[in-house]
Amino acid sequence: MILTVLGCSGSVPGPDGPCSGYLVEADGYRLVLDLGTGALGTLLRHCGPGDVDAVVLSHLHGDHWADLPALAYAQDRSGALRSERTEVIAPAGALAAALGGDDSRRGYVPARLRFRDAANGRIRLGPFTVTLARVRHQVTAFGIRVEAAGRTLVYSGDTGPCHAILGLAADADVLLCEAALAGAGPGVPVPPSGTHLDAAQAAEIAASAGAGALVLTHLRPWADRAAALAEARAEYGGPIVLASPGLRMAV
Repeated sequence: MILTVLGCSGSVPGPDGPCSGYLVEADGYRLVLDLGTGALGTLLRHCGPGDVDAVVLSHLHGDHWADLPALAYAQDRSGALRSERTEVIAPAGALAAALGGDDSRRGYVPARLRFRDAANGRIRLGPFTVTLARVRHQVTAFGIRVEAAGRTLVYSGDTGPCHAILGLAADADVLLCEAALAGAGPGVPVPPSGTHLDAAQAAEIAASAGAGALVLTHLRPWADRAAALAEARAEYGGPIVLASPGLRMAV
């Protein structure tokens, strides 16, 4: 299983890259976890728009899904023919959100994407077994566990501390975990309590879950990345990587 970070900036795109998006590949199958603002551009460096087999959206905040209509548009206008529509697993309401009241999208979004409401439990997508679990956020949100060939990647999506993400991450080979509150610095406003993690909390989850490695993601563009890394290292003794667009790693 190969993980490629398409974008990892929290809330808004940063000067160095787009918002959340992650490409996971195994046996020629391409699964995208989230496709936030600007992430499609990076995706197109790694595959064509018609090569995406499935997309799983953690939740319906724009920094995690805003480029989904653009994927459908790119498939349609590039002539990327697929025998089946790209499957989209997402919280209820994703199709309406993707249409967004824009009548022109009705010509390509439903034609190119097939939507299925996300729910707690397991689904099979190509070579992947994908487990979804509701996590703690301002809106309906899911953490995502992806397993293939005896290896496990867990993606937190956006979450505050909760039992669900700890259980989902148990014995993961790689925990790709948000740390939106990391390295904010004095005087910087933070979101409502309990709906995001800082780097120390992400590291505590990795340590408690027995994760083999931690990738910190969803840091905001103004975050102090060195401080975030130091916060995490104080709580977790395993390998820690700061996500960056284009990062590619075996799970």
